[in-house]
Amino acid sequence: MKKRLFCDKWEFSLCPIDTAYDDADGWKHVDLPHDWLIYDTKDLYKTSTGWYRKTYIHKNDGLRTALRFEGIYMDSRIYVNGVQAFEWKNGYTTFDADITEYLKEGENLIAVRVDHRAPNSRWYSGAGIYRNVWLCRYPETHILPDGIYVSAKCTELPWLWEVTVSVETERAAGESVDGYSLRILTNESGELTERAVLPMTAADRDELPELVVRDGRKYAVNTFTYKVSDPVLWSIGEGEKRLCVCRAELIKNNEVIDASETAYGFRDIEFTADEGFFLNGEPLKIHGCCEHHDLGALGAAMNKNALRRKLEKLRTIGINAVRTSHNPPAAELMELADELGLLVLSEFTDVWEIPKTQYDYVRFAKEWRERDIASWVRRDRNHPSLIAFSIGNEIPDTGADEHGQELTTLMKRLVRKSDPRMNAYITIGSNQMRTENGQKCADILRLAGYNYAEELYEGDHDAHPDRFIYGSETSRAAGYIIFLLNRQISATTTDSAPLSGTALRSGRRKAGRRV
Repeated sequence: MKKRLFCDKWEFSLCPIDTAYDDADGWKHVDLPHDWLIYDTKDLYKTSTGWYRKTYIHKNDGLRTALRFEGIYMDSRIYVNGVQAFEWKNGYTTFDADITEYLKEGENLIAVRVDHRAPNSRWYSGAGIYRNVWLCRYPETHILPDGIYVSAKCTELPWLWEVTVSVETERAAGESVDGYSLRILTNESGELTERAVLPMTAADRDELPELVVRDGRKYAVNTFTYKVSDPVLWSIGEGEKRLCVCRAELIKNNEVIDASETAYGFRDIEFTADEGFFLNGEPLKIHGCCEHHDLGALGAAMNKNALRRKLEKLRTIGINAVRTSHNPPAAELMELADELGLLVLSEFTDVWEIPKTQYDYVRFAKEWRERDIASWVRRDRNHPSLIAFSIGNEIPDTGADEHGQELTTLMKRLVRKSDPRMNAYITIGSNQMRTENGQKCADILRLAGYNYAEELYEGDHDAHPDRFIYGSETSRAAGYIIFLLNRQISATTTDSAPLSGTALRSGRRKAGRRV
């Protein structure tokens, strides 16, 4: 895949809600990422439609063309030469819009419509194309976006590991797998080294999530496993964080026609019910914080330098983990977490089917959640900094009735479909632990985040000895108030860190998979 940033020389027009494209005056030059709400601090929740446009010069060279949007907030539609080519509803998940069939030789007009209806969130969301856009070119038969899946599992700490690589490819319906092969290369030893050359293997469409399958296409999934002895481990703290690269090359008639790469690392994570969290066999107290995606006065437009500054400052006060409250993070956050040595609990949403604001994600959830969860998980599943996928925060559905348990099971299944080898745990941040139904949802997941419920830790641990309990949101002030109200909690059980593990014992643990 040929890929380049597609962020400069756009034009922008802010209009009343539901305004159609208008070629008249009123357009201004902008570069992406761009957040239009932050420019009017007296109206940070304005209901409006934003239009973006850019001219693209296309050459018909036999390659397909797609635009990869890492985040548009929210309810967006992509047009090519006046024709709608794609739509996406979620404001935080990444998507790839294949626009090949809508392009013509020479000059093309790309336009993006974003309908921002307020209120749609309980925090500042920003509005517009606030994350990077990429122009991607690839052959008709190609490696799928986010189609390389790497899982490195320790069989005996710290020296013996099993690495499994899966590569997904797409081809036209009339194209056979004959003559195609995949070369897998990795650089655990420092230089890219060929691990295997595999003939392309056909796959059923059901093996892949709804996000990636398209009519008129066929798919293949190739999987290869090998052993690695005594790799350099990824960990947190000071010093260089060892990241590896896996490269997949698609070959036809001895020629590489497409290639893609992903970063990954060797690290072993384990949550335990009695002894807390372990990283690479060593006990680790998680001191976390809940971080929304905006950059304060800079708004929601992604600025990697500003994000780096934020994360580095958090590290100086003892933070070693970040919970992305309450949505999938920018790609840059995951990259920086890998680099700086921060653990990440990546969260999907703040709502399922019971809304919290008039225009929140509930409007689209039933139709779109399978695609959105696949996008969220597939993009970030290889990052060594990732320790858990949280399927929701303070979800009222989980405490309401049995349907909450059905939704918990569904969300868990959808995450596991894109991360079947369990690179990360699945969890939830819950304020429903005082309800019977909330407790049943926690039992489905086993790794349970408690929001402001410190007084429940001890009793719930006794009642659910196989449950992994952590404080997904808490504070000293909240803990003290609970102490005054309940007269049951010791002040020593509160913790200023919003994400905190249970008590840990010293010493190493033998590797072994948990959930």
